[in-house]
This record gives sequence, structure tokens and C-alpha cells, in this order.
Amino acid sequence: MLDLKELKEFAKHGNSLFPLEIYDCWFEVDGLLVPYHWHNEIEIIYVEKGKIGVTINSESKIVNEGEMIFINSEDLHQINSIGDNYSRYYALVFSPDLLSFKSSDHCEIACIRPLINKTLKLPQSIDSDKDYSIKVLDLFKEILEEYKFQQPGWYLDVKSCMYKLFSIFTRENVFIELSSDISHVSYKEDQIKKALEYIHNNFNEKIYIDDIASALGINTQYFCRFFKSIIGKTPIEYINRYRINAASEFLQHEDISIIDVCFRVGFENQSYFIKLFKKYNNMTPLEYKKIFLNSNY
Repeated sequence: MLDLKELKEFAKHGNSLFPLEIYDCWFEVDGLLVPYHWHNEIEIIYVEKGKIGVTINSESKIVNEGEMIFINSEDLHQINSIGDNYSRYYALVFSPDLLSFKSSDHCEIACIRPLINKTLKLPQSIDSDKDYSIKVLDLFKEILEEYKFQQPGWYLDVKSCMYKLFSIFTRENVFIELSSDISHVSYKEDQIKKALEYIHNNFNEKIYIDDIASALGINTQYFCRFFKSIIGKTPIEYINRYRINAASEFLQHEDISIIDVCFRVGFENQSYFIKLFKKYNNMTPLEYKKIFLNSNY
């Protein structure tokens, strides 16, 4: 379960012995799945059914059934469903430290260490007409299979597949090299990260837009225009959507009253909370809660 009280995204993906996690995600109606966030880990997404929209650093892309997309460390990104069709995707989130060596061999120097230092990036996507795209997809599916059943030695096979994946990227020259002395995070992205950090840290309390703008050292009106130009939503719209997402998480995983959820995610008016929840989830909080309560029996 995502720890919604952390800034950026500090959820533990895997554990210290094996920092890798695979999430099986599905959605049935049009709406936001995962709001803008960022993390230090690399993320690989594979769409098994339907299609989803992925925005990475303000660049939006539709990922269709059978396609993959790669999200690099510290990339701002969000994921949304498209239309009313059922969609299902898998998200593999891992720290490149997983693949690091104690000794500085050629693999460590040429590939793994640059990934950790963010001077080497994965391509955002791979053209499906490339011969090696089938190999990449097969390797990802093998990782899914090993992770799902976790037979003895599964973690060795997962790491083996990851190395094979990166060997293909190296052979096909699709890695993106960055200068070590030039930051790949733009000023705008850095400012947005600070704004999102403020919201994620304080979503359960009353948030004043003036305070966010002040934390960034910019004018409130300019901040509102700037935020919408990057995120595509006003700060208030984003805050409300983030709070509803947090409420959905609580209702899925805890037996908690609707009024307690309302206050826990920062709303002061229960009627307004229920109205917004229904707007975004096409059902009331109580109806939503019953679905997950019933699924646990």
C-alpha cells in the first residue's frame, strides 16, 4: 500500500535485499489512475489489456495493448485510463542498485553505475517494428512469471532477465547518454517537484495556494498559471484529486467510517467530500467501501 503521507513517492518498492516490486494495475472507467509523482527508482510499464495514457515530464503518450514504456529515475509522471474500456497494466519499479556489483567490472562502469548516477537513461519507448522489441517483451513477461510464482531461485532469474534487457539496449544503442556535469532536471520540473512535495506533505491539512507559491518564491497568480501549464490542472483540482485518491486507498485497506476518511484526507465538509468522490469514482464512498469489504470475504 502506498504511503500517502510521504513527499514525492517514498513507498518501499521491494525491500533492502531485493529492491524491486511489480504492481498489477487495472481500471474500468475513464479517470485518473495515478496522479503526478516522481521517485528515485526506474519504472517499466507493460499494458496487457486496453490502453492507458502516460505523461512523462509534460509529454503525453498513449500506450496501447502489448506496448511498453520506460520511466527513468526522477521523471515526473502520471497515468490515466482512456475511455470506458477495461485496461490492465503491470508496473515494474526497481532501484538500479539491485544490479550493482561490489567489484568495478566492465558492466558496472559502462552501464549500472551511469544508471545509478543518472548519466544514462532508458529510452522512453521502443518501436514495435524493431526486431529486438519481441525479445524485450518476452524478457519482461518472464520477469512477471518468476515474480508471480517465486519458485526457488526466482530472484536470480529476474536479475538475469534485467541484465539481458540492458544488454539488448546496449547492443541496439538505445540508451540515452547525459553529460555528468549538466543536470537533466529543468528549473520548471524542479519547481513542480517542490510544489508536489508540499501538497503530498500537507494534503491532510488545510492548504493555502499562497503558502505553496511562497514556498517556491513566486507570485501566487503566476504559480497557478505555471502549475496548470505543466500538470494540466489547477492546484485546487490537483489537491482535490490527490485527496480523493488517498481516500480511495483508505477505504480499500481499512475498515474506517466515511466521516473519518473525510477528515483524514483534509476535507472539512462531508457533503462536499462525498460529491467530489462520486464525481471522480462514479460512486459514493460508502458504495466504494462495500465493494472492497465484500471482496475480502
